Amino acid sequence: MIRSIKRTSAAPSKNWSRLAIYADRSIIVLNKPPYLICQGAEAEGEVGRRDVDKFNDLLSDLKQHFELDKVPHTVHRLDKATTGALVLAKNLTAARQLSQQFQNRTIGKTYLALVRGGEQSFPARSGEIRDALESTNGRVSISQSCNAKFAATDWELPKAPLSLLRLKLHTGLKHQLRVHLAHSLHTPILGDPVYTRSAISAKIADRFKVPHNRIFLHAARLCLSRFRKTGPNKHFRLEIAAALPGDFVTLCKDAGIPLSDWDVTGGVFVDGEPAGDEIADLGGRWLRPRHHAIHSVR
Repeated sequence: MIRSIKRTSAAPSKNWSRLAIYADRSIIVLNKPPYLICQGAEAEGEVGRRDVDKFNDLLSDLKQHFELDKVPHTVHRLDKATTGALVLAKNLTAARQLSQQFQNRTIGKTYLALVRGGEQSFPARSGEIRDALESTNGRVSISQSCNAKFAATDWELPKAPLSLLRLKLHTGLKHQLRVHLAHSLHTPILGDPVYTRSAISAKIADRFKVPHNRIFLHAARLCLSRFRKTGPNKHFRLEIAAALPGDFVTLCKDAGIPLSDWDVTGGVFVDGEPAGDEIADLGGRWLRPRHHAIHSVR
């Protein structure tokens, strides 16, 4: 999925480049806020004109900020409600390489989700979900029909309650994590209004201040294959950690759920090790101060 979207609106209305947390010669990684739709000029269906213009403005602002010849290419998406790491390609060659990695499922994708359910809701401390999914009229469900697509999610329970799950996304079907958690584990993501119809329990509502219309699902890390120009070990894995939004961090703190420093601040890793603020082999640089505040785009 490679898209280079032509700008359709006037001058950018916001400094969208503030969302960039990492950039090098080939890619830009954003820490996407909630409510931002990752579709631009060719978007169809339920996506509104205002949402399309918003994303087009973002791409145009990034083009100007990073002094690119064309707007960046989108190679994957996050749901409107999902926050976290979103990678864009600076040029067509990088877009093709990234798209191939997504297609081959060699990109590591780690998510964090606050779910409704304490430790007693889970059969173990970790597990895997391999329930096939089918989409009908925009709604996704678990299905055994011939039209259903294989979907794979691994989960790990670092701490309960509420409960914070660390999720490994092996396939990337629409709403996969939301459906797997709600219908396979029976622990819906906090704030999800689509895949659970029950109200938040009094135990949660009385103890925690849960923002309205906010789904607590965050794309915490993306791990990509990159290559050095010289040296014996040219191939390496570049991982970008996107800081959790402030309201997510606050809920975890109130619930007594520990978070790693990297979950709160974000950062860059090479072959699993912290890499500081610069990746000399790629001309790469960490762009953000290490704090957890992420603002809504409403």
